[in-house]
Amino acid sequence: MIFNSSYRRTVLAALAGIAFVASVGILVACQVPVFRYALERWTTDRYEFVVVPRHGGFTAEESASLEFLEKALESSDVPINLTVRVDEKGENASNKAVAGLFYPGRRQSSLGSPPIWEGDLTMENARRLVDSPVRRDLATRILQGESSIWVLVESGDKAKDDEAASVLEEELKLAGSSLELPDGVIGRNESLDEVDGPIDHENILQSDVPLKIDFSILRLSRLDLEESIFLTMFLNLEDDLGELSSEPMVFPVFGRGRVLEPLVGRGITEGNILEYAGYLCGACSCEVKDQNPGMDLLMAVNWDAAMAGSEVIIDKVLPPLEGTAALIDLAANESGAMKGSGVVKGSGSKIELDSPVTSAAEPAGSGLSFQLKSWGIVVGLIVILIAITSRFITRKKS
Repeated sequence: MIFNSSYRRTVLAALAGIAFVASVGILVACQVPVFRYALERWTTDRYEFVVVPRHGGFTAEESASLEFLEKALESSDVPINLTVRVDEKGENASNKAVAGLFYPGRRQSSLGSPPIWEGDLTMENARRLVDSPVRRDLATRILQGESSIWVLVESGDKAKDDEAASVLEEELKLAGSSLELPDGVIGRNESLDEVDGPIDHENILQSDVPLKIDFSILRLSRLDLEESIFLTMFLNLEDDLGELSSEPMVFPVFGRGRVLEPLVGRGITEGNILEYAGYLCGACSCEVKDQNPGMDLLMAVNWDAAMAGSEVIIDKVLPPLEGTAALIDLAANESGAMKGSGVVKGSGSKIELDSPVTSAAEPAGSGLSFQLKSWGIVVGLIVILIAITSRFITRKKS
């Protein structure tokens, strides 16, 4: 097909506009892999633990359990993404204090839906709530640079579980050898003078944790009492998982303990595993945490200290209380308050009730990078519109 000079100029102008939009997107797009971006730049959302006392107040053991949680919330050695609330107006017909655990943020259910776990307020449950061996293992692997840990929640049928583990191991090995890290990622201590082309600070790593594609598998039994509360965080991610308890389930965990929706039974396939692995190792196209899939797990880890290269306690056994804690000043970031309840706060041996607090919504963009992308798209569309308009004017004059 032969183009006349006017049409050719119009097409070239339109292509120039498209190229401008594309070039702006490339220049400012974040190239840091999803698993690493989540580790360095996404803060963890807080779970809510709601306690309803029996009529007549707390027993001695229940008071000791609350004090345990209170001290955990007061210490800053190893923060834990948890808020504890005492609901004195809640309904409790039993002769014991009862408690419930709720997902954070958008998935929080304390205003209507059932909790993901509920039980008696005991010291044993309080310890299992804030920490467990599998969570410490997960944190260790993440901070050693593993891209993601694939938690295989066993069904109890050895044949099914072993088959799922075999498929998972084979496909993760394939993914590890075939996937590549995105280009353009800049090391934390790398000299910017040696970087070719424009520099986007979104692409600069914020820690010295090794950056590599590395997967591992962690098997978790449904009968492990130490992990009984932790298991509920996996098994309530989707409403129908309770109906599939006879099937093995695989949950990829990455970042600061963020978990994706599971692959279940026959869904543990080559295609699905590679799709998940590709997403985790691909460039983080959307830096806004709430617009990405997944749910944060409840973990006691000082992620910020680990990012800064400081020593972090991740294998501490509970008790003692020290080192298993939350920063109480972060309570202001909480969302979803319960009427008639308050944050458990330290004041010696006394439990105080503060008024509930809420947090502002997370911004819809990520600083300069987000603004440049938006303006680039607007300018590019204007260029294309001008080119098309010029084409119609030229045709009319002809």
